Amino acid sequence: MKTRLMNDFKDAMRNKDAIKKTVVAEIRAAIKLKEINESIELDDAQIITVIQKIQKDTAESLEAFEKADNSEQVAEMKARIEIATSYLPKEMDESELKAIIEGFVSELEEKSMKSMGKTIAAVKAKVESDGYLVNGGKLSGFVKAALS
Repeated sequence: MKTRLMNDFKDAMRNKDAIKKTVVAEIRAAIKLKEINESIELDDAQIITVIQKIQKDTAESLEAFEKADNSEQVAEMKARIEIATSYLPKEMDESELKAIIEGFVSELEEKSMKSMGKTIAAVKAKVESDGYLVNGGKLSGFVKAALS
């Protein structure tokens, strides 16, 4: 992932793509900061978490610019979100996710809200091991519905 980011950064500089250069530089800086602060080397899963945070922060900025009716900044924020999203794995289809949840719920001895945390953790691990991204809020809602 780091190699891809570096190559994309170089390409953005060559192509004079200011927005992509800015986004990739922001991602690389956030990765470096986390590595320095925690004295670790981030793996791809941890890098994805960093990118998700940047994407979330950018989405919050987008909302603020939309409320302020600043169309120029809205367009830039949308472009930034699109670029950040290109580095994230795809989200699993809702029907597939619900099928996995139903599979885990059917194996539970006690189908109650007490099992929610364990079920969410198991489903999240399965979905991520299949190479998909998990939306925690959506997952939580589906598991809650399945256990009700």
